[in-house]
Amino acid sequence: MNTIPHPRPMRYFFYEDVTRAVMQALDDGILRMSVRCTVPELNTDFDVYRVGTLLEMVREMATALAQDGKRVKVCVQQSLGEGIFAGMPMMLSGVARILKAMDWGEAGEWMEFGAVGAGEVESADAFVIVAPQNMVGNSILPFLDAMVSAAGAAGKPVVLLNANLGDIQSSSGVMGVRNRQGHGASRLDFAATFQVVYHFRLLYSGPFMYPIVGALRYSHGGRWEVYKRVPILAEKTEVYTHLASFDTQPGSTAITAAFHAFQRSQW
Repeated sequence: MNTIPHPRPMRYFFYEDVTRAVMQALDDGILRMSVRCTVPELNTDFDVYRVGTLLEMVREMATALAQDGKRVKVCVQQSLGEGIFAGMPMMLSGVARILKAMDWGEAGEWMEFGAVGAGEVESADAFVIVAPQNMVGNSILPFLDAMVSAAGAAGKPVVLLNANLGDIQSSSGVMGVRNRQGHGASRLDFAATFQVVYHFRLLYSGPFMYPIVGALRYSHGGRWEVYKRVPILAEKTEVYTHLASFDTQPGSTAITAAFHAFQRSQW
């Protein structure tokens, strides 16, 4: 995971892992799906974030939905606000244009591209929303809520990929979504209506995102799994050893206990 750029086989492992979870959830009738995968190239907190990796994952997922006979719309949120306050998150700048320029192969005939809002729902059967997020002073929640409600009423699935629906504060700590619009509770309630169908994040030993000590993974239909990273220095590689499984998402205390239990077993 520390190798940047990520090797192509590793990228495709995650593309396929995510897509498999989404398709299984769809088979089980889940319409509101949440996917979170934050390997370094998909983690916007890292300077190695690569938008191409995000969009390759979108293409893999959307293509699988199209092959299932659905007309798919890939959505990127529009500019929020008005006048000098209009804008969008930097990580999404230019993404809509890149999506349209990508090679979608035979699935391209089943693809559409749009923004976030109820008016986007009628023309497609399934929706992948790329990294929707609030901005300082502006919330994507009203647009997202309207779109998801319209899709749900029509029995159409929606996948949120790496959404960030939390409050965004300005540099002075004011004018966040919650402070301006009172959306704190409604944001949590809305986010809870989505079922997590895939989750993968790396675990670190301290407040800094280095070194990697393990990973937390969940795929729809399975259990939450904690892994420990074991470097193989002679081969300049690493493996991830399974430590524990949980029926629900474990907190930091449970994860730490799993690592301590493993260490004791090695004594």
